[in-house]
Amino acid sequence: MTTKTFHVEGMTCASCVRRVEKALAAVPGVSGVNVNLATEEASLVCDSVPVETLAEALEAKGYKLVAEPKGDEASAELNQALARVVIAWVLTLPLMAGMVFGMGASLPWQIQALLSAGVAFGAGYPFFRHALLQALHFETTMDTLIALGASVSWGFGLYEGFRGAMHPPFETAAALVAFLLIGKYLEARARHRATDALEALLKLAPGLAFRILGDGTEEEVPTATLLPGDIVRVKPGGAIPVDGAVVAGQADVEEALLTGEPMPVLRKPGDAVIAGAVVHGGALEVRVASVGRQTWLAKLARQVADAQGSRAPVQDLVDRISAVFVPGILILASITLAGWWIHTGALSLAWRPAVTVLVIACPCALGLATPVAMAASLGTAARHGLLVREAAVMERLARITDLAFDKTGTLTEGKPSVKEVISTSGLKGTELLQFAASLERGSEHPLAKGILEAAKDLAPMEIQEFRAHPGGGVSGLVQGRSLRLGSATFVDLDFPAVPAGTTSVGLAEGDHLLGVFVLADALRPETRGTLEGLRSLGVRLHLFSGDRPEAAQAVARELGIEDAMGGCTPEAKRARIAELQASKAVVAFVGDGVNDAPALAQADAGISMPGLEAAQAAASMNLLRGGLGPLLTALKLARRTRVVVRQNLCWAFGYNLLLVPLAAFNLLDSLGGPALAGAAMGLSSLTVVLNALRLKRL
Repeated sequence: MTTKTFHVEGMTCASCVRRVEKALAAVPGVSGVNVNLATEEASLVCDSVPVETLAEALEAKGYKLVAEPKGDEASAELNQALARVVIAWVLTLPLMAGMVFGMGASLPWQIQALLSAGVAFGAGYPFFRHALLQALHFETTMDTLIALGASVSWGFGLYEGFRGAMHPPFETAAALVAFLLIGKYLEARARHRATDALEALLKLAPGLAFRILGDGTEEEVPTATLLPGDIVRVKPGGAIPVDGAVVAGQADVEEALLTGEPMPVLRKPGDAVIAGAVVHGGALEVRVASVGRQTWLAKLARQVADAQGSRAPVQDLVDRISAVFVPGILILASITLAGWWIHTGALSLAWRPAVTVLVIACPCALGLATPVAMAASLGTAARHGLLVREAAVMERLARITDLAFDKTGTLTEGKPSVKEVISTSGLKGTELLQFAASLERGSEHPLAKGILEAAKDLAPMEIQEFRAHPGGGVSGLVQGRSLRLGSATFVDLDFPAVPAGTTSVGLAEGDHLLGVFVLADALRPETRGTLEGLRSLGVRLHLFSGDRPEAAQAVARELGIEDAMGGCTPEAKRARIAELQASKAVVAFVGDGVNDAPALAQADAGISMPGLEAAQAAASMNLLRGGLGPLLTALKLARRTRVVVRQNLCWAFGYNLLLVPLAAFNLLDSLGGPALAGAAMGLSSLTVVLNALRLKRL
């Protein structure tokens, strides 16, 4: 048995996943199937089953199996979905002129019929195609509802047009499809988030590298051409292009975005390094171990894709209801037709109540209930600095019970800052900062930046005989004084005790310690208030950090977070979230680094901070403004959206439950029959839209 992976085209929802899995599992020789909607891939455990046989099995269900998809297929699908949205709305807006400007502005009904048909049967063709394929297998879903609603609405409009009605309701069929195509476009974007995450992660490793030749010279080559065993040189300020081990040189390596550790780590010969980390204070020569898709970054991207596909698929509420609702309405309409035919003996008298049942049950309001509310909600979210990459996240965010945070760059600023200056020589703190900043002037080291920021209002001093000591510190003559600035090992003196979770840098002259700078990753100014607001909404808080355990615990104690874990690998963060989910918790996760990507994908609602493209690609919601403030807005908006969607669904179903029986017993015929049904159908849709627009006010 071998495992093979294929690309599957045509999947749009969890129902599609189940159909694909069922179709492939039925092929002789296939013993296991796993379908990932996020990456649109199917992994099969099978013998030598011909690809043609697998493709035929899927084609019968309306899907396409592709052995080697082209790289631009995702973009093509998104472009097609967007084109359908644009075409639908260009054709729909003229149909709504009569509603906005009065009946006098309406187009001739024949033109309205053509425009409406272009939207419903042209731009909305995928709905009808999927509905037909499902009907051939005796299945119904939301696509069945949409196809039924659009076709019945259009057919009724045609009937009204031929009988000379003032305003045939063609815009109902067009608007239904136009709104739902927006939702389909958002779904298409969400399905490709795993691919986006992979591309963004791999971009962190530079595309070019300096390979050292046998004679000691170096040449610049594409990173993809490197082979295991090659030696590459990484210069100060440059990113490491490969996974490997240091063979020469030593330098501080900044891995904050990758591991969550905000302080640079000293790397020397024999130490392992990973692609994407940035070198400071010296050059490194690295022996290549892994390149491209075999690196730690690429494996991380695969974890993201696995997390996105590992959540149990939850079928949409409307899909579940439609499985009963649509067949029920068709049966009821048939019974109504047969009953009145038998009762009156005339088919010409029996068709009106049957058509009224279909029109009054036409699921326009039901089809609009969720997408219109989501469109209003997403617009409001954007105005408040929230980019929702997956519309369904609003519903999940409304139900969260637990919210977990990364530490570095999320709860904190993500960069070292001077918390305290300890004088051990009688010099004032400002004098010590002035000396230190003069030594660090021009350095790109993160600790140096923290000291320079603290001394930004102090005038720099002249420095002579400056020297950088990679992995240790710096030295030089400042106003005739020979000073050293760096770690305790470098200055070769004992430092006073400092709080847990901080880093100390000492300033020394000869064998005298002049002072110590205590640096730590400072809390964001809005962190405390945001966490208090979340607690007031009943949300349990957690902290999962890749930083040192003592640093994570120190921040957790300061913020009153009881569940805190430090030293977490990306997989450990994801596993902890999965553990919470297994205990029936609905979990949101907020992070900003590459190491957060699997956790962001695993969480029911992954929320990324501004900045890093790789983290944003893995998250279903991005904060566009600096700080944690938009979090509270996101949670309140999500809860309001859930209420509005439920109100819309209740209205849509209540309308059907009330009027369908009246239509079946022909009690609406004296009031207009199908005409009244069309008007009521439009009123129901209008009510749903107006209710959804309340979400624009927050």
